[in-house]
Amino acid sequence: MKVSVLVENEISKSCNSSFGCEHGLSVHIQLQNSSVLFDTGQTEIFAKNALEMGIDISEVNILVISHGHYDHGGGLQKFFELNTKAKVYMHRKSIGDYYSTSIGEPRYIGLNKSVIESNRHRITFIDDNFKIAENINILTNFPKDFPLPTGNSKLLEKQSDKFHIDKFEHEILLLISENNKNLVFTACSHSGIINMVNRAKQYLNGRGITSVLGGFHLSSRGKNAESLEYIDNLTSEIKKCNIPFYTGHCTGTANFISMKKILGDNLLSMNVGEVIEF
Repeated sequence: MKVSVLVENEISKSCNSSFGCEHGLSVHIQLQNSSVLFDTGQTEIFAKNALEMGIDISEVNILVISHGHYDHGGGLQKFFELNTKAKVYMHRKSIGDYYSTSIGEPRYIGLNKSVIESNRHRITFIDDNFKIAENINILTNFPKDFPLPTGNSKLLEKQSDKFHIDKFEHEILLLISENNKNLVFTACSHSGIINMVNRAKQYLNGRGITSVLGGFHLSSRGKNAESLEYIDNLTSEIKKCNIPFYTGHCTGTANFISMKKILGDNLLSMNVGEVIEF
């Protein structure tokens, strides 16, 4: 299994200047019999970086969108232009009206609904756990074993002209298994990285997780910055897992540095242009 990072907040220091980056996420997973894309970032950058890395987007046969935010599904239009065959999977609630108040008044951060409507025939909308293939599963409905990230308080859903705190019922994780390796892809982990990992553990029923890839959604700014206690508790829970966590995007540089002092090689960064083989 080969994971290639197409979109992340930063570019790997080993990459040349032809790569681009943006606040967002997109990874390509090459399996023996499938070419899978997990999220598309904000723009067309995922496609440009894929070209640089020798990945043919037209040959992708599965696309999974993790949740209904623009920095994970903003590249959908470009994907549909380049690819005419892939089946696309997202939670039915991903097409809700999602907003952020992180910089003041509510601003729309949801997906482009006209793009989704124009390509509805390509999309499978899910409401619960969904088996794409024997070794490729989408999981949802996460437990609340661990407190949710503070930054969620700035993220809203609009219903009947009223704003409510987003419960992130539209968030999913992708579980891929191959050659006795079980990889969990969580994207932003608005539902809590520990809660999502626990859901995967429950589903695997004793078969261990090999690694986790995704952001932790840890705010480090202003009044909504995660407390030191929260970071310490999260670090402790991740340490108990005793597996590598590849993270970036919405984890925050300062938080990453702090947590890595404790987690060592079990906390690794994901950057554009990197290829991780399992």
